[in-house]
Amino acid sequence: MLNIKQLSFNYPDFEEQVIDDINFEVNKGEVISIIGESGSGKSTLLKLIYGLFDFDKGEIKYNKKKLRGPAYNIIPGHKMMKYVAQDYDLLDFVTAGENVGKHLSNFDLELKQQQIDEALKVVEMLEFKHILPNKLSGGQRQRVSIARALAQQPEILLLDEPFSNLDQTLKLSIREKIMDWCKEHQITVIFTTHDLNDAFYTSDKILVLQNGKMIQFNEVENVREFPKTEYVAKLFGYVNLLKRSQDLGIDSSSTVVVYPEEIVISANGNFEGKVISSKFQGRDYLIRFAYQNLELLTFSNQKLQSNDLIKFDVEKFREI
Repeated sequence: MLNIKQLSFNYPDFEEQVIDDINFEVNKGEVISIIGESGSGKSTLLKLIYGLFDFDKGEIKYNKKKLRGPAYNIIPGHKMMKYVAQDYDLLDFVTAGENVGKHLSNFDLELKQQQIDEALKVVEMLEFKHILPNKLSGGQRQRVSIARALAQQPEILLLDEPFSNLDQTLKLSIREKIMDWCKEHQITVIFTTHDLNDAFYTSDKILVLQNGKMIQFNEVENVREFPKTEYVAKLFGYVNLLKRSQDLGIDSSSTVVVYPEEIVISANGNFEGKVISSKFQGRDYLIRFAYQNLELLTFSNQKLQSNDLIKFDVEKFREI
């Protein structure tokens, strides 16, 4: 459906490539999250897909048709796509509902109102339909902007940090409703995020960017289970990166990735460590402990005290 090959792009006067030889395909109805550190090229990649920039090299095809940038289009962008930027781009002199319906046909006004109401309901903003955007909070404006895109039912929806201004409790509900609605309507979604929970809970696949290069692209479970680099492993939160894995009975000369939950504390453990700190994480405790000259992380369902001795085993690992 959407095919990107050898895509490269650079801003004027930049020495290094902002997007460097990106290749991936997206099937109809898939949800793809783009993750990476700030400045890795996430937002720029979305803008290139939407057609806001002319790329230096490569090609973007949608259903085998080449997509081009503003040099080839009077109005930048592509009709079958909708792009929601981080600045929302709302009109402050008309209501939230009128903003959502801005690009909808007036041929059937009753249908238009139904489409507006449905989109606002998805983002839990129906009660604010008649409020001007300048009376809304940043998070509410963000939701109206997303609703405007949903109301048009695009084939591809591009979202730049769509949940960044939402409170955590609200985010969980709205995130699920938006993605469920898109799945129901077979809308392909590509979105950027700094929050790994957004990627985990909503994506079919994750694309990892580092300095403009695509480091990994695969199913969510696969990327975490088999990270290709230390950079990828660290993006997923707490991780143990071991250079001298033989110390733990692991025969490997490569760097070894062990997630904290894969180090299990037990009375019959084969190795012994000393607790450095114990910090509550909401459901359990993150335990930092010393083993020989290493500092390791694991989880415990109870708080441990500094200098407590623990026995443990490494149940699982992977080499990179």
